[in-house]
Amino acid sequence: MKTFIVVPAYNEARYIGRFLDKLIPLTKQVIVVDDGSRDNTSAIAKACGATVLTHMTNLGKGAALKTGCEYAYKKMGADAVIIMDGDDQHEVEDISKFKNALKNGAEIVLGVRAMDSRMPLARLLGNRGMSVLINFLFGRYIADIPSGFKAMTKRAYNKVNWYSSGYEVETEIAVRLAKSKLPYVEVPINTVYHDKEYGFNLLDAFAILIKIPFWIWS
Repeated sequence: MKTFIVVPAYNEARYIGRFLDKLIPLTKQVIVVDDGSRDNTSAIAKACGATVLTHMTNLGKGAALKTGCEYAYKKMGADAVIIMDGDDQHEVEDISKFKNALKNGAEIVLGVRAMDSRMPLARLLGNRGMSVLINFLFGRYIADIPSGFKAMTKRAYNKVNWYSSGYEVETEIAVRLAKSKLPYVEVPINTVYHDKEYGFNLLDAFAILIKIPFWIWS
């Protein structure tokens, strides 16, 4: 299975180099989408050996993911993509879990972080609350909707093709996955938290709620 890694990145000069230094030795099939960064994210990614696609302005994570996936599937002939964030929070050793699941027939593979004491209570409640809502609406419990570490085949990508341009893309993917009844598996992933916010809180979840009806009916 021809698999590409798609990495959306916005102003990640601090972390993208150390992340790619660990990733590139494992696979050269890496596409970094620089989403209008104002720093030298693109230059660092190119120097590390990644294929770099550039948005002239910041369009959002959803738009960056779509650019990377479209390029992988339509230009590079990918059978599947693995999506990873560019802030060095994902461990490259976990990629094998996604590849093994794809080889065993999974259409979509979702990385699930440990919901432990490292995650602030408000964000833990936001994550769990959204999972409970999706389960209520569609009968499918997706454990870690905001997780940016996932994989999908070309067929699955065409099924869950999203409209969102921002960070709400993760929830839209979950909604479309739940609606489509595509088979998926969840795998545990290790996460390295730096000094950045992560997950979404109750206010973030509420802001996304008003978009769910559109995703359901579109």
